[in-house]
Amino acid sequence: MTHRLAAALAPGHLPGELPLAELMCASLDGEVYPLGACWCPIDQIDGPSLRAASLAPLVPARGIIERASAAWVYGFLAEPREHELCVDVHARAHVLPSTHVHLREVVCSDVDIRALGGLRVTTPLRTVVDLAHANPALGRGALTTVLWALLRYGGFHDVVEARRACTQRSGPHRARALAQLDLVAARFSEPVP
Repeated sequence: MTHRLAAALAPGHLPGELPLAELMCASLDGEVYPLGACWCPIDQIDGPSLRAASLAPLVPARGIIERASAAWVYGFLAEPREHELCVDVHARAHVLPSTHVHLREVVCSDVDIRALGGLRVTTPLRTVVDLAHANPALGRGALTTVLWALLRYGGFHDVVEARRACTQRSGPHRARALAQLDLVAARFSEPVP
């Protein structure tokens, strides 16, 4: 009987888990490749669900993948060195400190979250609003491109919903986020390559 490996393998010491040394040897043999916090069999196609599942060892029980990490899950940014996660302020999640994770508490409704790979990820629209507010370490043109691509991926053809979500949100940097969305709106008026 042939046993099929899980889509995302986390190194561990429990029965059924492969030690890190075996996973590294399997990588050298071309049988697995590293992705997120896991290793994936070479026959697994890299996509949003697999990328989300690969972060399972880092995400607490009530955690949500957000910002640059969500953009990475959707395939529009390179994997960040420190993954960005959030929990709803009412979740009361306990997370051990980690150098691989940045965790913050936010107000996040169910309409802002979708399930991918068995984990919760902010929707493309919520990710756009978060990134526009956060102003990550990307050049202005690169951020505009990422936000535009996320909106297109989410099925939007303009920034109307993103502007509405941005203006309804309290907190700092609203003017900067709206200015960034204006740049994205200009991108929507350009012909699609």
